[in-house]
Amino acid sequence: MTFEESVTQFIRMHRLIRRGMRLLVGVSGGADSMALLCFFLAKRREWALQLAACSVDHQLRGQESQADLQYVAAFCTTHHVPFFGRTVDAAALAKREKLSVEASARLLRYQVFREVAATFRADAIALAHHGDDQIETMLMHQVRGSAGMAKAGIPIRRPFANSELIRPFLTHTKRELEEYCRQQRIQPRNDPSNQSDAHTRNRFRKYVLPFLKQENPLVHLKFQYESERLAEDEAFLLAQAKARMNDVILCKNKHEITLSVAAFLSSHSPLQRRIIHLILTYLYNGQGIKPLHQSIHIENLLHLLRSGRASGSINFPGNISALLSYEQCRIGRLEQSAGDVYSIPLLIPGETVTPAGLFLAGPMDLRETHPAADHFLTSMAQLRLPLSIRTWRPGDRMAPNGMDGTQKVQRLFINQKIARDKRKIWPLLVDADGAILWLPMLRKARLPQQTGGAENQADQVLITFHPAAKFGRI
Repeated sequence: MTFEESVTQFIRMHRLIRRGMRLLVGVSGGADSMALLCFFLAKRREWALQLAACSVDHQLRGQESQADLQYVAAFCTTHHVPFFGRTVDAAALAKREKLSVEASARLLRYQVFREVAATFRADAIALAHHGDDQIETMLMHQVRGSAGMAKAGIPIRRPFANSELIRPFLTHTKRELEEYCRQQRIQPRNDPSNQSDAHTRNRFRKYVLPFLKQENPLVHLKFQYESERLAEDEAFLLAQAKARMNDVILCKNKHEITLSVAAFLSSHSPLQRRIIHLILTYLYNGQGIKPLHQSIHIENLLHLLRSGRASGSINFPGNISALLSYEQCRIGRLEQSAGDVYSIPLLIPGETVTPAGLFLAGPMDLRETHPAADHFLTSMAQLRLPLSIRTWRPGDRMAPNGMDGTQKVQRLFINQKIARDKRKIWPLLVDADGAILWLPMLRKARLPQQTGGAENQADQVLITFHPAAKFGRI
């Protein structure tokens, strides 16, 4: 089977090309991308393709990289292929955004592909990644600790902007592409930086790949087979994890997700890891954690959730953290805002709004009944005015009704299994001396015995608490 027949078979197996497509080819001038452009030129009439080429000069090699772009432009002119050439400054972006030069170049290159694909109205963008690239990528991801779909390496196809990226050469080696260029009498450009040990991929290419090929000359086919099986398995497990998330997630917003620990732990272990991966991908706005950290942080969070501890926390890159508190775990940007700490005078009579909810204070209505947890009834004579509503402070103590002595408010929170994040905004009713009179929905303090009967009812005041949505249920 010839090279072109083999590539055609791969394309048909994966349905990468359909007749009449508008196809944009990414071309650097090297052997890989020139072979790709030549292949599609050979198929242009048979498949009724509308071809265009895009080349990007990253300005990393001065006049040499500029000459690469001009070389591709001249080739396209000779073969009547519309050409889109762009020049970007990868080094400047790397310095400005504190990225590696490789990451900066890739970011700018794909940005150009996106813009040119829209201009050309491309149905797909063809890239020349080959079997050797696949081996290098899968090994690099494995060494770095990648999780999920990243372990499958380079995908055959993936959505991109309003089109898709396709890679028809993943079952062929670099040597085969170079040989195809020789057959087509093409002298591709050479990028000396591909030989530098400064780049991780180059070190895998120079020192690891030759050993693998010596052991098995067809190792690239084995890796590609494994890549496709991993991708299929991962897609299935991700679908299962997404379905399971409906039972695991209690609440969700742009910056934070709260999950049920019990529901999470009842999920199968492979789904647990993928649920965490999906949550982090959502919170990082689709970017995910760098491959170097993915598996580390997923396993750290798994360890916390499986530990049986009542509370705990871990931090992720990018100001994201996880906070475990009893049966719930919050994951996201959980910093306490300045608005969470408050001390607000209580209006009697009147309405007092706090971050935790609404307090209503006024004369008692004997016709109404109130749940014991959300109301506080006392005589004005028993109170040292003015009263105020404030948040908990370390060292706070109160004298709970029905108990001797005092108890730390923190211990009351722990006994009632109040989550740490709720403790931060939990309202305390205090008097003019700072004595804690009431923890709404939890405990009331001992007050001096009230004397008299109906004649003192006019002196009584009823305070009710209506929790805010932010405060949630206990």
